Amino acid sequence: MIFNIKFWSMEKYLPTKRCRNLRQRYVKNNIDVNIKELIETDFPVAFIIHDYQSVYENAKSYDDFYGNGEYKMFSEEMRTYNGKLFKPVRISHGTAISTNFESFDYIKQRIQDYDPYWKGGEDFTEKSIVKESNIEECKQIIFSRAENYVIFDGKVWETCGEPMYNVTTFGLGHNHGGTGFFIQYNYNSNISNKNYFNALEREKAITYGKQVALNRGDTNSIDNMGEHDIIEVLMPEMVTRNPQKEHGEGDSFMNLIEDVITNTDSSMEAGLLTACLCANEISKE
Repeated sequence: MIFNIKFWSMEKYLPTKRCRNLRQRYVKNNIDVNIKELIETDFPVAFIIHDYQSVYENAKSYDDFYGNGEYKMFSEEMRTYNGKLFKPVRISHGTAISTNFESFDYIKQRIQDYDPYWKGGEDFTEKSIVKESNIEECKQIIFSRAENYVIFDGKVWETCGEPMYNVTTFGLGHNHGGTGFFIQYNYNSNISNKNYFNALEREKAITYGKQVALNRGDTNSIDNMGEHDIIEVLMPEMVTRNPQKEHGEGDSFMNLIEDVITNTDSSMEAGLLTACLCANEISKE
């Protein structure tokens, strides 16, 4: 499908041949971009994500995301093409999703440039001399953005990260906050690689999550650990994540706080020790 995309390139020019100082201006351009339309055999299902979502039936605008939603288990396909993973683009509002999908205009809105606040070129005339232009670079950026989208089954599909399991802790332990089990698509630099597991390591992730919850006294988090977060793997060859090699050890101060929490007997004790650690950290600045 062909989309006519607007973009702005930057030119450096001399207002006249008698001028020596280059000026700059932004120039509006248009280019046709072809978004691939795929068929079933080109676009197999790699994963099916089963997770709790706030789902709104037939929501089409922000006003529809109030009052009639349901928080429930929801399944979403992830398909693959040319080594990349794609998810269908649903109409959404924050973390709430609709059963309806974005129109094809979504692609155009995502690819094209916004108008610049300052365009320049007030002294540009037919006598001006263009010395430099980045139009070819801008075209390549547009084409690169376009590679993040395909069309299949009448829907827009957008690239996404490979799904992983993640264990994240909240609060001061001892059921203050709790230990959570999630499906994530990107790494959080604050969280240790020990807390991430690829899509084939579900049982390992659950075992680890239960142990973390036990260690920090989050007894209410143990029984249901991982019950509602499932990555159904249909193409094991698309599982490439290796958190131990790809990701770091997380934020050292947050790791220290977690170590303190696991060695306390109550959330009150954990809170007092955490406050002391924070005060000491602030005093170093």
